[in-house]
Amino acid sequence: MFKKSFFFIQCCIPLIIFAPTGAFTQPAIEKEYKDVLWPVAQQIHQYYFEELTPDTLMQAAARGLFAAMDPASKYEIVTDNMPKGVHPRKQLANRFTTLMQVAKQLDDKAFYYTPSDTLIRFGIAGMMQVLDPYSVFLETRNLDNFNIQTQGKYGGLGFRIQVVYPDSAIAVWSLLHSETPAARAGIKSGDLILAIDGESTREMNAGDAADRMRGEPGTPVTLTIKRAGNKTPLEISVVREEVTMSSIAAQKLFSDKTGYVKLDRFQRDCSLELRKSLLALRDKGMKRIILDLRGNGGGFLNEAVNIADLFLEAGKLVVYTAGRAFSDTTRYSTSNPALFSEEPLIILVNSQSASASEIVAGAIQDWDRGLIIGSTTVGKGSVQQVIPIDEHSELKLTMAAWHTPSGRSIDKRMRKDSTLVREQAAEFRTLTLNRIVRGGGGITPDVEGTVRKGNRLWWQLNGFSDLNNQFFYFARQYGVNHPNVNDGFRSNSETLSEFRSFAKSREFDYVSEAQAHIEELNEMAEEDEYVELEETIKVLIEKIDQVEERHWEENEELILWRLTYEILEKSFGVESAESFNVDEDKQIKQARDLIANDTEYEKWFSVAEIGLDFEKNDENANPAIETH
Repeated sequence: MFKKSFFFIQCCIPLIIFAPTGAFTQPAIEKEYKDVLWPVAQQIHQYYFEELTPDTLMQAAARGLFAAMDPASKYEIVTDNMPKGVHPRKQLANRFTTLMQVAKQLDDKAFYYTPSDTLIRFGIAGMMQVLDPYSVFLETRNLDNFNIQTQGKYGGLGFRIQVVYPDSAIAVWSLLHSETPAARAGIKSGDLILAIDGESTREMNAGDAADRMRGEPGTPVTLTIKRAGNKTPLEISVVREEVTMSSIAAQKLFSDKTGYVKLDRFQRDCSLELRKSLLALRDKGMKRIILDLRGNGGGFLNEAVNIADLFLEAGKLVVYTAGRAFSDTTRYSTSNPALFSEEPLIILVNSQSASASEIVAGAIQDWDRGLIIGSTTVGKGSVQQVIPIDEHSELKLTMAAWHTPSGRSIDKRMRKDSTLVREQAAEFRTLTLNRIVRGGGGITPDVEGTVRKGNRLWWQLNGFSDLNNQFFYFARQYGVNHPNVNDGFRSNSETLSEFRSFAKSREFDYVSEAQAHIEELNEMAEEDEYVELEETIKVLIEKIDQVEERHWEENEELILWRLTYEILEKSFGVESAESFNVDEDKQIKQARDLIANDTEYEKWFSVAEIGLDFEKNDENANPAIETH
């Protein structure tokens, strides 16, 4: 029951409510509730991989409803007098019948009117908060984005965008490839979109802009473009098409016959794309394989199984799932003779490798088929299924956890607020060589990867906090200032000097952590009239300037790499930039050196327990920012 306050239904709620002076034409709250919120609650209660009581779900939904009200609105739900000891579904219906009455009162009488559909979405958001981060309620825009990532195609223009400051514009961050409708119409990477069909982008976020540019294939959209080197804006009309994205970001055969393929996403048919790439490299003489899954956030489960099938013999277990709502465990095994069973294999992973990436890496590691190099993966060891709610929305719900062939779950149990639900890391054994592996915290690589590390200067140059990315602006202008640049370009000390001058002209001022503290101290001294501290502060600032100059020197290699990548991408496209990166990437070099040395490669398979070095390094973790 709800405790007494300003009005009654069958229960009482402390809530600021006034009778409205005019009539609102409101959508029927009952329809929104029955069509959307109630089905979501039922699906969560029946299928979510952890059992949630009806009271827990009702309380969560109520918190969401009241979050839509003014800050003075308060409530308390007391379930002591509500029916107990009945079937859970009946109990759920009872709790949500009460919640429905509350929603109707809020919709009818709350002084600050909230549209009924918005109110119901707040209720759903409340329930989502008690679930894991991967269970989400998807409506039109997010549903479109989800389909793009998993299916790899959409009706659009074919470039990535990002908001940039100080222009407050939508930047063409990169073209997907040279044959997109945007590329053919003359759009260039580095262009700033000032308007879409005459509507200014100044107040748009990236999602708003994407919504306006996507549409039915065959329909036109006009973009007003600000281009480096042009004094006046351009207007370019682009006809939307169904844009297909490749899952293969880069592939190369090195001179030592090591083949390299970077897989960006586990979209539909990506296993066929990878198969084709590897066969093409084999035809050229490939003897070893490096598969790069860094930054790959996953996708379709069946594609992960099909990719493992390329490297493991038929009949090998790849992954199995188990959930509360399913009586049978679902097991996925390889079914075809392995096309690439003999080549030495290394898989690269990092802290952004998740889901399907972890399935592949876990299966390869558990069967001792290859080595994993990099850093510990995300630990997204859960299985989501998409449940239609109505014609405009779907629920992506975690229904089960998946386990690698050795039996380990690599899931880091998290809540929406990033709270880690700690579980003891159990010990498991690999299935061929009987090495110890542990579950419960992502895939721990066999070999720790060599990574580039940037400090606070790197963070600020990239505009991670203010979206004022110095590399982006420098690269879009570089081709104008250097019209003879070619795809063999490599940054050097002159490029770095030019970049620093450019950043300074844009009023970039690196503020180290020490300088930030000194500025605070200086303000305090001025406020308290501590004149005697002025000279001391001046000396400290001079010392800090010297330290900050060292930060530029320490980051020089990293900055030069990024300048080369960005200039090549803006001038010649992503493929040119990725081709350069494959040759320069430290972790790829590390993998190449290891896999080409038979003795070193085999040595790692004799390590009794995987990940012991990682545990030691985690205790002395460097807080610097990693990149690759």
